[in-house]
Amino acid sequence: MVKYLIMDVDGTLTDGKIYMGPDGEAMKAFSIKDGMVINYILKPRDITPVIITARNSSIVQHRCDELGIKEVYQGKLDKLTTLKEIVGEDGLGSCAYFGDDTLDLKCMNPIKEAGGIVACPADAVREVKAVADYVCANKAGEGALRDFAEWLVSDRSDEAEIQSRVEKAVRYLKELRVSETDAGKRVDVDNEFYYSIQSYDTKTAEQCKLESHRKYIDIQLVVFGEEGMDFVDISRLSLKEDYDEEKDVMFWDIPSRMSKTTLLAGDCIVLYPETAHRGARDLEETKHVLKIVGKVRI
Repeated sequence: MVKYLIMDVDGTLTDGKIYMGPDGEAMKAFSIKDGMVINYILKPRDITPVIITARNSSIVQHRCDELGIKEVYQGKLDKLTTLKEIVGEDGLGSCAYFGDDTLDLKCMNPIKEAGGIVACPADAVREVKAVADYVCANKAGEGALRDFAEWLVSDRSDEAEIQSRVEKAVRYLKELRVSETDAGKRVDVDNEFYYSIQSYDTKTAEQCKLESHRKYIDIQLVVFGEEGMDFVDISRLSLKEDYDEEKDVMFWDIPSRMSKTTLLAGDCIVLYPETAHRGARDLEETKHVLKIVGKVRI
């Protein structure tokens, strides 16, 4: 059970930038969405917010006073020692930690090893993303903390039920008989599952985007044709385009290495939100593909 949410400030609650006024005064930008987290998500659930930051800032103290955060520790280069003084040697497992840079790993790794939860904004450094249990769709200072807090308190005990729905959807799609005349159709099977028929020619890798989704699990079934599919865990990636909630998609910069597979007629692949994918890629030459794409709501 999570009792504490430990946060850094710069690069998590703010965008990591320090704005300088004409007289040399420093300014920081905070998200109103993140501010709602303290009083409307954490406190009703008896989760204590804790700020531990290496810098000293009167702006941070003022913002924390506004939000009612009482546990504020500034100028702490040894964050782990400070954290243990707050929660005790045996209390790391009751912590959730939200950080963005390598200095945060000194707390994130011990917390994760103790059974706690660690997360980061979308623009965190790669080393932090690699250990994070949850990588936010939003950047720091743009609602990332709200994103993590909502995930943290959500009911994640229904994973088995989701997996059952995915398996049922796969069986359903494999029973379908579609042709080129069905291209462009969308069918809503129920409130949590729909599919569409896509028809296209494959493209070069440079023409294909690397994308992932948040609200839906992708099920892609090739009816005819063949294509290359690249995929990679989003924890290794840098965000290229912010999450589009209406279209349920975000795009990522192309990494130097990705896993690759070939999808042939009859092949089916299931893609979860933590997996970014780049499909419709040429193999040796352009191919025409007819594909069923199912969407299972999480």
